[in-house]
Amino acid sequence: MAESQKIYAVQYFYLAGMGDERDAHRPAHRDFLVGLGSTLVAAGAYVDDPAAALLLLKVDSPETVRDLLEADPFNKQGLISSVEVHEWSCAVGDQAATIRGEGA
Repeated sequence: MAESQKIYAVQYFYLAGMGDERDAHRPAHRDFLVGLGSTLVAAGAYVDDPAAALLLLKVDSPETVRDLLEADPFNKQGLISSVEVHEWSCAVGDQAATIRGEGA
């Protein structure tokens, strides 16, 4: 990971009652996420709350996060009610060094 890059945890909150619309646009949404390449650490909906999702991104600023996510098809289709962006520290865990971009 470049020295200036940080990890940001992004929480998406979806509009209520729009599950069918999300399902229709999910393939394009996933293609968009895959297209982020190594910028995307991980992403997925919460199993116990499918009206919300977590994304982890490696970028230089919260503004960059927001700029990148403007192009998300879920955003373009108006399916996201709100977004929270927080700088995140991956301190410990089996994959912590890999997530932080340390080592091979």
